[in-house]
Amino acid sequence: MSHSAEGAMDRLFVAVHLPSEVSSRIQEWADKLAEHVNFKKWVHPQDYHITLQFLGDTPTHRIEELTKGLQQVAGEHKPFKLGIQDAGVFGTSSSPRILWTGVGGDLNALAHLQQSVVSKMQSFGFAPEDRPYRPHITIARKFQGNQKFSLDEIGRGPDPIQWSVQELVLFRTNLQSIPMYETVGVARL
Repeated sequence: MSHSAEGAMDRLFVAVHLPSEVSSRIQEWADKLAEHVNFKKWVHPQDYHITLQFLGDTPTHRIEELTKGLQQVAGEHKPFKLGIQDAGVFGTSSSPRILWTGVGGDLNALAHLQQSVVSKMQSFGFAPEDRPYRPHITIARKFQGNQKFSLDEIGRGPDPIQWSVQELVLFRTNLQSIPMYETVGVARL
């Protein structure tokens, strides 16, 4: 499968990647949960991330210019602290689409960074999403239990842990692979 082929497309998104000690903290919690809460797909720990912007199908040859654009954005931002906190779901509360861990810490810095990414990507022709930005870390998708799902079962989420955000990552989605997301560009703050 040649990625240099004319017209080759990649599903891309911009995100904050989690350091391994943060991912393992979430994974411990998710593993305990998976024993009694049934979701169709649990996210691979190396795939945990906080999406800043989903770009979708993009010509592979644009990865380099997008990475340069992200490096310009990153250069205008200082590293900042985030943490994991709480847990919740998207979708109906009794049968959620997505189980997530929440993000705490310097959310203003995160929102500011996300805005900068969006306006930079707009200059490359990517339209901003029209929904408000809600930072989260997806843990599992598509509840499929026999009983109704209850938020009480999942408790407070993983034990809190903080880290310093030092970079933006441009990820490519490889749907058949595990882990599924591959770093194709990095921009240091």
